Amino acid sequence: MLENVLRRETVKGFARRQARPVQFETIKPSELETWMVKGWDLKRRNKNSVRIYKAKSVSALLEGRVWSLMYKMGFAQLSGEGGATLDMNPADVESSESQLDVVAVDDEVGIIVECKSAETPKQIPTLDEKIAKLSIKREPFGSALKKSDPDRKRHIGLVLAVSNVILSDVDRKKLEEQKVTLLEERDLDYYERLVTHLGEAARYQFLAEVFRGRPISGLEIKVPALRSKMGKSRCYTFSVRPDYLLKIAYVSRRAKGKPSDVDTYQRMVRKKRLKTIQEYISNNGAFPTNVVLNIEKSKYIRFDVGASEGDPEGARFGWLYLSPTYGSAWVIDGQHRLLAYSGHPLAPKSVLSVLAFDGLSPSEQARFFIDINHEQKSVSQNLLDELWAELQWDSEDPEQRVRAVASKAVQDVNADRQSPFYERVLLADTRKTETRCVSLTSIVDALTKPGLYLSRLKNSTAYGPLYAETNEQMLRRTRKVLVGFFSEISAHARDWWEFGAAPGGGLAMNDGVTICLSVMRSIFDHLGKRHKLGDLTDQELIDIASPYTSALAKYLASLPHEERKSFRGLRGVQGQTTGTRTCQQAIHLIFQEFLPEGLTPWMERQKSGANEEGHRLIGSIETILQEHIINALKREFPSAEEWWYKGVPQPVRIRVDNRLNETNGEAGGREQNFELLDYRKIITEHYLLFGYLGYGEGGKDKRTLWINDVNSMRRSVMHPSRREILSRDQLDNLRTLEDWLRNVPLPPHP
Repeated sequence: MLENVLRRETVKGFARRQARPVQFETIKPSELETWMVKGWDLKRRNKNSVRIYKAKSVSALLEGRVWSLMYKMGFAQLSGEGGATLDMNPADVESSESQLDVVAVDDEVGIIVECKSAETPKQIPTLDEKIAKLSIKREPFGSALKKSDPDRKRHIGLVLAVSNVILSDVDRKKLEEQKVTLLEERDLDYYERLVTHLGEAARYQFLAEVFRGRPISGLEIKVPALRSKMGKSRCYTFSVRPDYLLKIAYVSRRAKGKPSDVDTYQRMVRKKRLKTIQEYISNNGAFPTNVVLNIEKSKYIRFDVGASEGDPEGARFGWLYLSPTYGSAWVIDGQHRLLAYSGHPLAPKSVLSVLAFDGLSPSEQARFFIDINHEQKSVSQNLLDELWAELQWDSEDPEQRVRAVASKAVQDVNADRQSPFYERVLLADTRKTETRCVSLTSIVDALTKPGLYLSRLKNSTAYGPLYAETNEQMLRRTRKVLVGFFSEISAHARDWWEFGAAPGGGLAMNDGVTICLSVMRSIFDHLGKRHKLGDLTDQELIDIASPYTSALAKYLASLPHEERKSFRGLRGVQGQTTGTRTCQQAIHLIFQEFLPEGLTPWMERQKSGANEEGHRLIGSIETILQEHIINALKREFPSAEEWWYKGVPQPVRIRVDNRLNETNGEAGGREQNFELLDYRKIITEHYLLFGYLGYGEGGKDKRTLWINDVNSMRRSVMHPSRREILSRDQLDNLRTLEDWLRNVPLPPHP
């Protein structure tokens, strides 16, 4: 006999009380002092009564949290106040009834949750005995459910929920032996967050953990289907009710003890979008495209070929038999369409079209997911970079696997309170702020460039200092090195690091972090010439690089305000290269043997005065070009102002006039406010007039590209903050162009 298990719709009041962290009582005013001695506090005084309250005990809080979770997950029946009671042996009149802390029942399963707690963290010596006693309740609980509903076969799950309880290895082994699922505080927190995000669909993710891999009889269905192949992968097309599909599908599977996976749900599934789709469903909206799944194991699928219709080498009609367990089908595409049906009254009445693959490997699943989603606006590239850590974790391609590890490592250091990157990495679902301004993609790109993990050689692969045999070892090593390296930098230049992207910042930003990682790579390249870095422990690797890391950190910390502004101005590939070289030079001044490839010629160019010469040549080219164009326009359009309105394209006129307005005319006249690229636009607009200013071969676009090249070099020499040094070839090119312009023959004026 099972008592005090109630229908969900009858326990709404109890649900409100269970969700509260405090308990209330209404008493007579004369009793107040007695109750307050027992730890109760006054809430309010009424006319003839007093309302008092008290914080729930640790045990009551745990039971309330677990019960509330089961309620929010949508179980059809739940234990009432005080828990359920179970007659362990109805045939024995002397048998005592057993109290069950929390009971949750739906059409396929019945769950008993035993709650154990302590005021402070400690071990419970008799916990293994309590686990054994819980296990004994499985059979009589199943019998009681069968007796109350003979037409339904339910699978029985046992759960032990703990708070402040330290489990021994013996306890954990006992749980495994007795098939009892452990719900620790971090697991409870995970499911509480998950149910807030997914609603009742979270129930099936919970059941997938309780009944992991176990066939569930209520999930067996038979549907007409079309079997075919997509590439080398076998797939089935069929229709099914959403309420069924919700039971077997998952968006992202959580490894035991990994609460962070809620973030994956939140990145892949947007609550706002779910609400919009739910409204669409309520208005009888239909979905013409397939939900795409991968059913994990072929043992869950049987296909009986029907009549002889179809191509034996291609598609075949037949009956598809599905005998899956909870959480056995990964949703590759259509997450929002499916999850929008969670708790919706039309879920058992509607149908969804499904394309189900049979047993794709993890790398194949990842490829399909990315191929389907990377062009969709709803899935950003940054999100795909985040998900790469899970999608490619088991990839057979070493480079994809390395990127998965790097992505996971960066997400981990972003969540680590002891890390200098704590809450500084911009993820797909986070808002950019002055401190959260370093994108995941930029760090992963910098980490996975050849050198730190893998380098492809002509006939082989070289392994870098962060590479390790297993993903877990590589992940741990990457996290420790990232934290160790940047902790040194952030400790020395703390004020600069803390600013982030705010005024006065520039170090803890995309380009700044990328520059530091490039320098780190060159440090390891240098050390790798004398040491086998792969044989060192994580800490030994950090320690051996420490003198060079310290030199870099002290150099960055010593930069005065103006130099920091210049560093912040180092943008893009060219800026990052210049910043890397500048930092390498600073280390070289302390350690003379530190000479990364390319640093010596870069330092020689620094001393050559190339930019001063480039500055003179570019100024001369700009002056000559201005004279050619302005004089020619005024000859072609001699009337006053006609050269301006007929000779200069409108976008150029607008930009020039805007600048004059902003400076109140202090920037000179119109002729003095053209930019180099403006001259190119004028030349191409009036190419018959200015064709003689084309250089090289090809059409007008190709023959005027030289102006773009000069403008690029102009940015380098006119903006010292870029710290880019012109090469000898660039200087020679400028000299050639200046000489050509000085001597180019003017066309005859008609």
